Amino acid sequence: MPEQFPVIYANFARIVHGPLEFLVDFKRSNPEQPDPEQGDPLVRIVLTPQIAKAFLLALQENIRNYEAAHGELPAGTAPAKPQGVIVQ
Repeated sequence: MPEQFPVIYANFARIVHGPLEFLVDFKRSNPEQPDPEQGDPLVRIVLTPQIAKAFLLALQENIRNYEAAHGELPAGTAPAKPQGVIVQ
């Protein structure tokens, strides 16, 4: 892994898809920009459907490992969609 690469903090993700790709826009809300939907993406990741599914499975495994080491993550009030993630 290169020693120098950008590190970006995001607390919001917007996910859309078409027949050939998934687009994941990472954004950030803060006191100056409380609605991340109004701001430009910090970064957009474009994934093939196969890579998107592999990413989902890897993320699920990492969350299981995290919870095994640190305890279960709270689900909150179980909104229809996780807070901070917009799925379209």
